[in-house]
Amino acid sequence: MKLAPWFLLIIFIAACKDKYNPEIHLPSSGLLVVEGFINTGTGPTTISLSRTAAIDHITEIPEPGAQIEIQSEPGVSYPLSEDTTGIYSISQFLPDSSLKYRLHIKTSDGKEYLSDFSVVRKSKPIDSVGWKAGPDQLMIYVSTHDDQNNSLYYQWSYEETWMYNSAYDSKIEFNARDSTIFDRPNSDLIHTCWKMNQSTELILGSTTSLSSDIVFQFPLLNISYYSSNRLVDRYSILVKQMVLNKEWYEWKQMLKKNTEELGSIFDAQPSETGGNFHCTTNPSEQVIGFVGCSSISEKRIFIDRTELPPVQVYSGYEICSMDTVPNMKKPLVYYFGGGYGVPIMPSEQYAFILGASAACVDCRVKGGTTQKPDFWH
Repeated sequence: MKLAPWFLLIIFIAACKDKYNPEIHLPSSGLLVVEGFINTGTGPTTISLSRTAAIDHITEIPEPGAQIEIQSEPGVSYPLSEDTTGIYSISQFLPDSSLKYRLHIKTSDGKEYLSDFSVVRKSKPIDSVGWKAGPDQLMIYVSTHDDQNNSLYYQWSYEETWMYNSAYDSKIEFNARDSTIFDRPNSDLIHTCWKMNQSTELILGSTTSLSSDIVFQFPLLNISYYSSNRLVDRYSILVKQMVLNKEWYEWKQMLKKNTEELGSIFDAQPSETGGNFHCTTNPSEQVIGFVGCSSISEKRIFIDRTELPPVQVYSGYEICSMDTVPNMKKPLVYYFGGGYGVPIMPSEQYAFILGASAACVDCRVKGGTTQKPDFWH
């Protein structure tokens, strides 16, 4: 989850109904913000570095030119490289599960920062991802367990992908150069799209109050039938699970609380924000962030529209309609030449061309892509 600029503001001051100018002295370079985690499973470790700007103009400024490395307790280092401005990664880190690890950062101004050492956490496999259809919405849930009762603190995220079709399937195109209609090649079809979305909220759960380390049908999200087109045809969700330690979990709970209670006078003061980073060059300098060690387990499911109750599902094309355009140069240029209208099909003997607005014909207008994902089946 990317820390929003307004959350960074709330870390520094308690919100008040009246305007308040806090006496907080930020360093001229801003406060360092560290985001990410040390991936102890398959896949890259990615760390984002940024800086906060002035307290009355909260923005995030990427921090380039830093040197970052993962350090083990015995002192072995694993360097990360800068991929893009402020984003650092190592393609695969293979830890020794018996050791602890931390992050060491040296910024371009020579300052050095260390996180606390963290034990290696391994996420157990996700038992299942399921769903329940209600009268107005679909609820998606996750179930998992740890027979050794060692996981206890969980975080989930997800990636959604859904397929949808535009209102009309265009089989022809308009050539603006000579005002002619020709058959649309398969490579240029714009009827079927796939759209993707990633979770942004913190989804946390704990089994510490239970007799067993079992998570059963923990709700992840609800999808309305009436305000989203995600369920109109075929939907897929990839659920990702991480296991946290107690301190890491409590820090994320604080972050989640501040996110949800923006504007409350009970928001955390700087001394309460925690985190596990320290500036070794200047111990009084505050750092924002908590980096721990965990792997990720994943599970994907698909849901077809035919599996849902017989309810009306929002498509976004409810008000679409077709127009009839005479197959003559001036009308064709007027309707299709400016990009507003898209030809759909000819009438008998090509006397007229049926068309509609691009918003009703080109599925890409709604933010999707015609490129089918590799995992889609």
